[in-house]
Amino acid sequence: MGLFEVVSFKLPPKFLIDGFFLFLVVLVTVAVTSIYVSSEHTFYWWDYAGYNTATLNTANLYRDSPDQAWRGVIESLSKEKNLLISLPLVPFILLFGESRLSYILSVSLIYVLPFRLLLGAISAKLIPVYPRRVFWSTVLLSLLIPMSWIPTLRGYLDTGGCVFVALAILVYLQDVKLKSWWNIPLIGFLLAAAILLRRHFAYSAIAFFGAATLQAFIEFIVLIYRRKMAFSSSKDKDARVPFLYRCLFESGVKLGLIAATSLSILMLVAGDFTRSALTVDYRNLYVAWSLPVNDILTRYADFYGLGTWLLVLIGFSAGILTRMLVPAAAIFVSLFGVLSLIEWLLVLRYGYLHYTIHLTPIALLGLSTFFWTTWLTLKGKVRYFMLGAAGLYLVVNAAVGLIPLKIDLSRLFVGNFPPLVRSDYGEVVKLVEFLRKLAPNEEPIYIVGASNNFNANILRQANRKLNPPEGWWKLNTIGRPQIDSRDTYPLPELLQSQYAVVAVPFQQVLPTDEQVLRSHEQDVVKVVYDAFTQNWEIARDFQLLPEQFKLENGVTVSVYRRMRPTDTGTAVRTLYAMQRQIVDRPGTQLDWISLHQSIYTSANYSVSQESDNLYKIVTHPIKNSKKIDTSFLYLGSISAKVKVTGKLNLPNKQCPGVALRLTLWDKQGKLVNSAEMAYSQKSAIGLNLLVEGKNPIYLLLEVLSSSKQDLTNQCQLEINNLAVSR
Repeated sequence: MGLFEVVSFKLPPKFLIDGFFLFLVVLVTVAVTSIYVSSEHTFYWWDYAGYNTATLNTANLYRDSPDQAWRGVIESLSKEKNLLISLPLVPFILLFGESRLSYILSVSLIYVLPFRLLLGAISAKLIPVYPRRVFWSTVLLSLLIPMSWIPTLRGYLDTGGCVFVALAILVYLQDVKLKSWWNIPLIGFLLAAAILLRRHFAYSAIAFFGAATLQAFIEFIVLIYRRKMAFSSSKDKDARVPFLYRCLFESGVKLGLIAATSLSILMLVAGDFTRSALTVDYRNLYVAWSLPVNDILTRYADFYGLGTWLLVLIGFSAGILTRMLVPAAAIFVSLFGVLSLIEWLLVLRYGYLHYTIHLTPIALLGLSTFFWTTWLTLKGKVRYFMLGAAGLYLVVNAAVGLIPLKIDLSRLFVGNFPPLVRSDYGEVVKLVEFLRKLAPNEEPIYIVGASNNFNANILRQANRKLNPPEGWWKLNTIGRPQIDSRDTYPLPELLQSQYAVVAVPFQQVLPTDEQVLRSHEQDVVKVVYDAFTQNWEIARDFQLLPEQFKLENGVTVSVYRRMRPTDTGTAVRTLYAMQRQIVDRPGTQLDWISLHQSIYTSANYSVSQESDNLYKIVTHPIKNSKKIDTSFLYLGSISAKVKVTGKLNLPNKQCPGVALRLTLWDKQGKLVNSAEMAYSQKSAIGLNLLVEGKNPIYLLLEVLSSSKQDLTNQCQLEINNLAVSR
């Protein structure tokens, strides 16, 4: 008996093959992530630190009190960025620690890995041959797309939302006609879950509904055409037309039910968030992030490489023309991709890295289609040349995108996104330690600069990294306002600051930065820079300290200490100068501005708009102070005769009463005229003050104690239906 008669060779079971490839993908994921993150030496900032910090805080809170952690997550559902997306990462963080590597690995394995597998499954629905081979080839191919790595390596966990969008697409492709009733609520739930995790996936939902709707119309038109060709008599044709319209109507009803399911879930789980998303004009609020078309097209060429987009275009075109793709799946995926491209490249035009996850699936499916169409339609040397050239390009493209070397190639290849390394790491440490010693009691420090190289968030994150958890928050750096379309005038923060840190030259976001804004959208930062570098009157209330710090890119940082409080006249003149320099009013600036608002609160915390002309003011306590917020400046247009009315309320019955003073100021910061009134719970009268003066610009409303001293927390006042008649 020969050797080959004794030994039998059997192919391993399919699950062993699947297990091998899954292990390989996990191994590559862990290896690439570990090498990349371990090569970084920096302090993360803004988006690169935001969800990392939030996830670690949630994990720590869960370790101390699970109930309190759950309450925090539930409360966050009303906010634009909630903690729901961080929850699945908490066990990983608790098990493997709070390092940056632990966080990035948790995102990679819990969100990105399933996302790759789902795209493989979608590809198998699109390409109707060798499903297991198509699946794993697509998953492995995803490893060669740099933008499937970079957003996660930068700290974004938005891929968690992509998982649910991909699941919705997969369910839909399995039943395009939606014949199974349970697919309707399932798809609605999946799309709602994606939006709950990150608001911008609402645009993916829009693309989904748009693609499904257009697909229904296309199929309707095709069926009508086929009916006309199949039936010769007009009688037969007329008999079939109502049936076709009924099919179209049923498709519309089913899609409407999916949308209704999504909206119902969103309202049920996060009603406040959903109402805000439907009513807030985010397009205007985020106009600073919307880049010119030329700029966004250039960025997306750098994000993927023009060669990648060429392969994607060839792949989809060849797959459709050669009929190698499943028709229904090809139509939907193509429409979804085109609508997504229109949304992100022509309408929204946001240039941040994490928005690429809306287009990466289209790029990957196009590449998979290219390789399989080439393999199935071409023969001989041409086939191997095409596949070899495309494969070599993708390998080089991946290396160019990820390796820690500054490589400047043509846009045929992806841009370079190496690990983040600060050459001035030690100098930043010195600056942070100096500020901690300078302001040990949480004194407010205004950071004059908001670039990707120097900003308040970098200093806060550096302090968090350098100091123990119980003390990192004591460095009280003020980082807003930063952006014209989103923020307010910087006067209140500047008035409250005890120190100012000024970086020269002016630090602003540049068009080439990864975290990018359109040009001329940081005047609210520039105006404070000019106040100190041009020695405005308000800057004379500060003293320049001798210490200086040299950061990378030729940046010199100086520190100023406040010597005296800024008087009202100077504050008024400073605001007038700010308004002249910032031509358009900042995006969230109301008609009333609080001069003494606590820097620990959000902008407009003490002032809220009840309707177009009515406001509510609350004299909130100022943290770390016995005082309360008592001075409110009116920025709207006024005439020589002004009347202010409103409803007054003192919640604390122990307050003996307050006095309200109304003053007019001109642009030179001179007091024009004033009027006063007293109020107590016994008087039960409303606010009704009339004041006249020549050429007034501003109106100042002050709340004082009856003895004209600073109010204490005992006398918090509410003013409702506050109106200015002119």
